[in-house]
Amino acid sequence: MKCLRIYATPDGESHFDEIELPTTRRSVHPDAVPFDVTGSYPASRVRITHIPAGMREVAWHKVPEPVLTVRLDGSVEYETSDGEARSGG
Repeated sequence: MKCLRIYATPDGESHFDEIELPTTRRSVHPDAVPFDVTGSYPASRVRITHIPAGMREVAWHKVPEPVLTVRLDGSVEYETSDGEARSGG
C-alpha cells in the first residue's frame, strides 16, 4: 500500500516521498472478501480533529511533531517548500 509522506531535510526544506507499507491479504469476516491489511503500529497517543467544511488555505507552517493524517471525507492540497503540490481526496 502506497502512502504519501512529507519530510523535512536538515536545512528545514520540506519534500514529498512515497513509501510502501507492506500488507497481507486477510479475511476479517466470512461474508466479506479478503482485503489488504498492514501490520500494527504502536502509538503513544491519538487525537481526532474535525476540520469544518469550507476551510480554506492556511499559511505556511512547521508541524511540531510527526502526524498521521486520515481523511474520511473531502479533499486537501499540500505544498512543500520546494514548490511541489499534491492533492487528494
